[in-house]
Amino acid sequence: MKLRKSLALVVATGLLFGTAACSSGSSEPAASGSGEPDQVAVNSLNIVGMGPLFIAEEKGFFEEQGIENSYTDADIYAQMAVQSQGNVDVNIPGLGGAFFNAINQNLNLVAVADRNQYTCTADSLLVVRTEQYDAGIDSVAELAGKNVAILARGSSTEYWLSRALAEEGLTIDDLGALTTLGYPDIANALKTGAVDAGFLAQPIGYGVLADGTAKRLLATYEIVPDEQQGLITMSTKFIEERGDVATRWMVAWLEGVRYYMDPANRDEVVQIIAESTSVPVETVDALYGTDQWPYMNPNGEVDTETAMNEDGAWLVENGIVESLPAVDKWYDESVVASALEIVGEVDNERTCSDVTRLDVP
Repeated sequence: MKLRKSLALVVATGLLFGTAACSSGSSEPAASGSGEPDQVAVNSLNIVGMGPLFIAEEKGFFEEQGIENSYTDADIYAQMAVQSQGNVDVNIPGLGGAFFNAINQNLNLVAVADRNQYTCTADSLLVVRTEQYDAGIDSVAELAGKNVAILARGSSTEYWLSRALAEEGLTIDDLGALTTLGYPDIANALKTGAVDAGFLAQPIGYGVLADGTAKRLLATYEIVPDEQQGLITMSTKFIEERGDVATRWMVAWLEGVRYYMDPANRDEVVQIIAESTSVPVETVDALYGTDQWPYMNPNGEVDTETAMNEDGAWLVENGIVESLPAVDKWYDESVVASALEIVGEVDNERTCSDVTRLDVP
């Protein structure tokens, strides 16, 4: 069953990297000793940034590895407790307070691979209502006294806003108001004038730019360059009891990432993602190759340094986490290392000049 037939619609994400795709022929097909595919329980979302997963399903990369995924699309943070019990093998949380708190609570899960890094690109924007932009609110410095929307207090969006304001010598207390809403509601609040500015993920952000509701202030990667944002996590039970399956799952994921990022596959990638997310082909195509197209490390490595420095310090200073767990408590690189023995490493050097800026007239 294709992933797009088993998940409900959710909207979101963005980034691009050009590298040679690793063909599915680079790894040996594998399966359980019984000849039946190994079952893997995956919690995911139908978002643009999960494109490699859709591609790995559509192109048969999981099938070639003897794996059959079953999918849920439940709240990715609520599912961390379910994953800890061994009932979800693979999940996709962001690297932040909720994840670190789960580790501090000794939940039985670990990050095993990168899912989204803000290197030259991001999956979200800080935007301002066009009416306000035209009236002179065309920079973060001008947000003083204005109503700005974020997802939630303690969320990545609050951190991004705090960082952007700090660059201008401001804090959240200098705003007129801070409103918390989901991304679709932020878009609606911008349309009605209920908020002046806010963060939006893709493709919702593209929508408000394209229809004239809002103008771009900053892409998230311009606020937090090179931030490690998204993770692939696995339950420790899955790794310990079915390590070979975990490795083969990662092989298929990395093949999907490399196929997704190869510009030679643009038309097919756009079509697969559009069908899997129910986002119009024209919208997905407009995001492709811009600084709003999600980037994933084609070798799967997680950037632990940025997570533990400025980003982590903010979480502790603001009481979102009591303390940061040691890297070896939350990150297990063994699954990717085993997968790379099969598919090999590829060049992952990133050149920002290769990425175009998303600006919608």
